[in-house]
Amino acid sequence: MKGDALKKPSFPVRLLAALILGVAWPLAFAPFALWPLAIVLLFGLFWLATTEERPRHAAALGAVFGFAAFAAGTSWIAITLHNFANMDWALAGAAVALLAACCAVYAALALWLVGRFFVGNARLLALPVLWIFGEWVRARLFTGFPWLATGYTQTHASLGGFAPWLGQYGVGLATAGVAAILVYMLQRRQSRHVLMGGVASLLVIFGVAMAAASVSFTHPAGKLLRVTLLQGNIPITEKWNAGKVSAILHHYVNLILQTPPGTQLIVLPETAFPIFQTELPGLIEQLQQWSAMHHKILLIGIPEDTGRNYYNAAMEIDGKAPLRWYQKEHLVPFGEYIPMPSLFGPLVHHFLPGLGSFSPGRGPYALPVDGQKAGITICYEESFSRDVRKGVEEGATFLLNISDYAWYGHSIAAAQSLQMAAMQSLQEQKPDVRATNTGITALISPHGRVVSQLPQFVVGTLNGAIQPMAGETPFGRWGSLPYLLLSLILLLLAVALSRRQSSSRR
Repeated sequence: MKGDALKKPSFPVRLLAALILGVAWPLAFAPFALWPLAIVLLFGLFWLATTEERPRHAAALGAVFGFAAFAAGTSWIAITLHNFANMDWALAGAAVALLAACCAVYAALALWLVGRFFVGNARLLALPVLWIFGEWVRARLFTGFPWLATGYTQTHASLGGFAPWLGQYGVGLATAGVAAILVYMLQRRQSRHVLMGGVASLLVIFGVAMAAASVSFTHPAGKLLRVTLLQGNIPITEKWNAGKVSAILHHYVNLILQTPPGTQLIVLPETAFPIFQTELPGLIEQLQQWSAMHHKILLIGIPEDTGRNYYNAAMEIDGKAPLRWYQKEHLVPFGEYIPMPSLFGPLVHHFLPGLGSFSPGRGPYALPVDGQKAGITICYEESFSRDVRKGVEEGATFLLNISDYAWYGHSIAAAQSLQMAAMQSLQEQKPDVRATNTGITALISPHGRVVSQLPQFVVGTLNGAIQPMAGETPFGRWGSLPYLLLSLILLLLAVALSRRQSSSRR
């Protein structure tokens, strides 16, 4: 009786346990980076879900876990809403709660589907598949939100070896699979064969992951590329103050002039020049002349005015050659554009007048840089693997991102973003250079390791060299297709197992 009580706690206790597990979920991600915790927490949630006979109760467990995870892990959004949208903390917190509730739907649906359509051991086979597939869908519906996806926890762990093959969702599938195997071993702990089979399965998964990590799909292309990344550390309150524009431009020009000899590429952060290029013809011409004289390429974050549309963009200056542009395609809803503007426009403009006026760009996604190609993303585009792949498909030999995380203050947002950027390098096996306004400015190796970085919230210059890499990983070539095919196979096996177990019970 005592063992049964431990095995089947009451439903309110299960909900409380799911809440605690969800609150702890962000600890598995940067800056805490307790990657084994991801397996432990999923183990706890999967055990709760698979021993719950009522699908709606399983869904409630997923909803509570998901809400707690996102409320805790994305609480930094409230900083922006409070500091820059002039919302009081209660309203800003309510907005975060609304986002957390929306994200929790995917977790709830995954657990409901498992409880509704699968029985017995088939649940443990289907659960990792549906859990990670929910994350994959979450990154796509309604423009997508890939934060706190399971695979990112393993960026610097052994299971990350699957990244070049299956992408971070494949890594997440392996992580959730490990948790499911541990649950199965717990449930059948009296069976020596199950325990031995479980241990063998875990050894195979981790062994294959380490073997997969040793395979190189890309190779050095040309010589080292010497880069200088500028971190201006401009407060948001000053950046968009018209009276401060001249001082900001002088600040960055001085940093440009101080770059060391031999630098081939100088990168400035997102909207480093907080003014349309049409208003700076003289300065741009002077920078073109300087670029030609010193043989240095400049990549500058600056909004672009084409006469018909406005773009959050990156402008490349390569001597006196015509300017080249990358226009951000994946815009931030309610920040760079307003969904259903007739409905939400008045509300957004009440808090942040003038926002939401950018148009999505349409490529190119890679720009030539001194014989190489940079696959460019701006801000949170780097968190979406499908956005990064667009530059790789156009022949990028290295990744480049410009961002501004000053909006989120002294929070964990920048560290979470850096971890996701490292996963992109690992997936593509290409180096990444990131120039940010307040941090974290960094150089990342093709293996996803942060080679060097600047401290946050300081004016700084990061000088270094990267080795451009040619070639494509399986993920770079086929994207999520291998992961989806593997998931489909596992799900079909779960369906077959569920039917056989249902028949045997009759």
